[in-house]
Amino acid sequence: MIFFGNKSLTGASNLLKGAVFLGLFGILAACAAPRQLSESDKNDLIQRVSDRWRCLERNDYACAYEYLSPAFREVFSYEVLRNRYYSTLERRLTGAKVVAYDSGAAVASVRVGVMSRSLSVTSSASRAIGVTPTTSTETWIWVQGGWWFHESL
Repeated sequence: MIFFGNKSLTGASNLLKGAVFLGLFGILAACAAPRQLSESDKNDLIQRVSDRWRCLERNDYACAYEYLSPAFREVFSYEVLRNRYYSTLERRLTGAKVVAYDSGAAVASVRVGVMSRSLSVTSSASRAIGVTPTTSTETWIWVQGGWWFHESL
Protein backbone atom coordinates (compact mmCIF):
# COMPACT_ATOMS: atom_id res chain seq x y z
CA MET A 1 0.00 0.00 0.00
CA ILE A 2 1.35 3.38 -1.00
CA PHE A 3 0.38 6.41 1.00
CA PHE A 4 0.10 9.84 -0.53
CA GLY A 5 -0.44 12.31 2.25
CA ASN A 6 -3.19 10.70 4.28
CA LYS A 7 -4.80 8.89 1.29
CA SER A 8 -3.89 5.37 0.22
CA LEU A 9 -3.62 4.27 -3.37
CA THR A 10 -5.17 0.86 -2.66
CA GLY A 11 -8.02 1.43 -5.13
CA ALA A 12 -5.61 2.33 -7.93
CA SER A 13 -3.44 -0.65 -7.02
CA ASN A 14 -6.41 -3.01 -7.19
CA LEU A 15 -7.41 -1.51 -10.53
CA LEU A 16 -3.91 -2.10 -11.88
CA LYS A 17 -3.92 -5.69 -10.60
CA GLY A 18 -7.29 -6.26 -12.26
CA ALA A 19 -6.04 -4.86 -15.57
CA VAL A 20 -2.96 -7.10 -15.45
CA PHE A 21 -5.14 -10.13 -14.64
CA LEU A 22 -7.50 -9.38 -17.54
CA GLY A 23 -4.54 -8.92 -19.86
CA LEU A 24 -3.04 -12.26 -18.86
CA PHE A 25 -6.43 -13.95 -19.17
CA GLY A 26 -6.83 -12.52 -22.68
CA ILE A 27 -3.39 -13.78 -23.68
CA LEU A 28 -4.12 -17.25 -22.31
CA ALA A 29 -7.49 -17.37 -24.07
CA ALA A 30 -5.91 -16.31 -27.34
CA CYS A 31 -3.20 -18.93 -26.99
CA ALA A 32 -5.78 -21.66 -26.36
CA ALA A 33 -7.48 -21.15 -29.75
CA PRO A 34 -5.64 -22.28 -32.87
CA ARG A 35 -3.98 -19.33 -34.68
CA GLN A 36 -4.52 -21.04 -38.01
CA LEU A 37 -6.35 -24.22 -38.81
CA SER A 38 -3.97 -26.89 -40.00
CA GLU A 39 -5.29 -29.71 -42.17
CA SER A 40 -5.42 -31.84 -39.03
CA ASP A 41 -7.43 -29.15 -37.19
CA LYS A 42 -9.82 -28.89 -40.14
CA ASN A 43 -10.23 -32.66 -40.24
CA ASP A 44 -11.00 -32.72 -36.50
CA LEU A 45 -13.62 -30.00 -36.96
CA ILE A 46 -15.19 -31.75 -39.97
CA GLN A 47 -15.32 -34.97 -37.95
CA ARG A 48 -17.13 -33.17 -35.16
CA VAL A 49 -19.58 -31.64 -37.66
CA SER A 50 -20.17 -35.06 -39.23
CA ASP A 51 -20.71 -36.71 -35.85
CA ARG A 52 -23.36 -34.12 -34.96
CA TRP A 53 -25.10 -34.70 -38.27
CA ARG A 54 -25.11 -38.46 -37.66
CA CYS A 55 -27.18 -37.67 -34.57
CA LEU A 56 -29.57 -35.53 -36.62
CA GLU A 57 -29.83 -38.22 -39.29
CA ARG A 58 -31.13 -40.58 -36.59
CA ASN A 59 -33.37 -37.81 -35.19
CA ASP A 60 -31.44 -38.33 -31.95
CA TYR A 61 -31.75 -34.86 -30.46
CA ALA A 62 -30.26 -35.88 -27.11
CA CYS A 63 -27.09 -36.81 -28.98
CA ALA A 64 -27.14 -33.58 -31.05
CA TYR A 65 -27.63 -31.55 -27.84
CA GLU A 66 -24.20 -32.72 -26.63
CA TYR A 67 -22.55 -30.84 -29.51
CA LEU A 68 -23.97 -27.47 -28.45
CA SER A 69 -21.67 -25.04 -26.70
CA PRO A 70 -21.42 -25.33 -22.91
CA ALA A 71 -22.78 -21.78 -22.58
CA PHE A 72 -25.85 -22.65 -24.65
CA ARG A 73 -26.51 -25.78 -22.60
CA GLU A 74 -26.27 -23.74 -19.37
CA VAL A 75 -29.13 -21.54 -20.55
CA PHE A 76 -31.30 -23.80 -22.71
CA SER A 77 -32.56 -27.25 -21.89
CA TYR A 78 -32.59 -30.28 -24.14
CA GLU A 79 -36.36 -29.82 -24.59
CA VAL A 80 -35.81 -26.46 -26.28
CA LEU A 81 -33.62 -28.12 -28.90
CA ARG A 82 -35.94 -31.10 -29.34
CA ASN A 83 -39.00 -28.89 -29.80
CA ARG A 84 -37.16 -26.72 -32.30
CA TYR A 85 -35.92 -29.55 -34.49
CA TYR A 86 -38.55 -32.22 -34.05
CA SER A 87 -39.53 -33.13 -37.55
CA THR A 88 -40.59 -35.87 -39.85
CA LEU A 89 -37.59 -35.39 -42.11
CA GLU A 90 -35.07 -37.93 -43.16
CA ARG A 91 -31.72 -36.16 -43.50
CA ARG A 92 -28.34 -37.19 -44.81
CA LEU A 93 -25.15 -35.16 -44.70
CA THR A 94 -23.58 -35.08 -48.15
CA GLY A 95 -20.55 -32.94 -47.39
CA ALA A 96 -18.88 -30.47 -45.05
CA LYS A 97 -16.14 -27.95 -45.69
CA VAL A 98 -14.49 -25.29 -43.52
CA VAL A 99 -14.97 -22.06 -45.46
CA ALA A 100 -13.70 -19.46 -42.96
CA TYR A 101 -11.89 -19.21 -39.64
CA ASP A 102 -11.47 -16.17 -37.42
CA SER A 103 -8.60 -16.89 -35.01
CA GLY A 104 -9.29 -13.77 -32.94
CA ALA A 105 -12.82 -14.90 -32.18
CA ALA A 106 -12.02 -18.65 -32.43
CA VAL A 107 -14.99 -19.11 -34.76
CA ALA A 108 -15.19 -21.29 -37.85
CA SER A 109 -17.79 -21.29 -40.59
CA VAL A 110 -18.55 -24.71 -42.04
CA ARG A 111 -20.63 -25.20 -45.17
CA VAL A 112 -22.73 -28.35 -45.01
CA GLY A 113 -24.69 -30.07 -47.73
CA VAL A 114 -27.74 -32.06 -46.72
CA MET A 115 -30.26 -34.15 -48.62
CA SER A 116 -33.67 -34.37 -46.98
CA ARG A 117 -37.07 -35.79 -47.67
CA SER A 118 -40.31 -36.05 -45.78
CA LEU A 119 -40.90 -39.30 -43.90
CA SER A 120 -44.65 -38.78 -44.02
CA VAL A 121 -45.41 -38.69 -47.72
CA THR A 122 -49.09 -37.89 -47.39
CA SER A 123 -49.60 -35.62 -50.35
CA SER A 124 -48.89 -35.77 -54.03
CA ALA A 125 -46.78 -32.62 -53.58
CA SER A 126 -44.51 -34.43 -51.07
CA ARG A 127 -44.13 -37.34 -53.47
CA ALA A 128 -43.41 -34.99 -56.38
CA ILE A 129 -40.77 -33.03 -54.47
CA GLY A 130 -38.98 -36.14 -53.24
CA VAL A 131 -35.44 -35.50 -52.04
CA THR A 132 -34.39 -31.89 -51.53
CA PRO A 133 -30.74 -30.79 -51.48
CA THR A 134 -29.82 -27.85 -49.26
CA THR A 135 -26.61 -26.09 -48.38
CA SER A 136 -26.17 -24.03 -45.24
CA THR A 137 -23.34 -22.50 -43.27
CA GLU A 138 -22.93 -23.48 -39.63
CA THR A 139 -20.98 -21.62 -36.98
CA TRP A 140 -18.63 -23.60 -34.75
CA ILE A 141 -16.75 -22.06 -31.83
CA TRP A 142 -13.56 -23.14 -30.07
CA VAL A 143 -14.29 -23.25 -26.33
CA GLN A 144 -12.62 -25.16 -23.50
CA GLY A 145 -10.26 -26.97 -25.86
CA GLY A 146 -12.87 -28.23 -28.31
CA TRP A 147 -15.26 -27.36 -31.14
CA TRP A 148 -18.89 -26.67 -30.31
CA PHE A 149 -21.86 -25.93 -32.53
CA HIS A 150 -23.17 -22.40 -32.07
CA GLU A 151 -26.95 -22.50 -32.12
CA SER A 152 -28.65 -19.21 -32.85
CA LEU A 153 -32.23 -19.03 -31.70
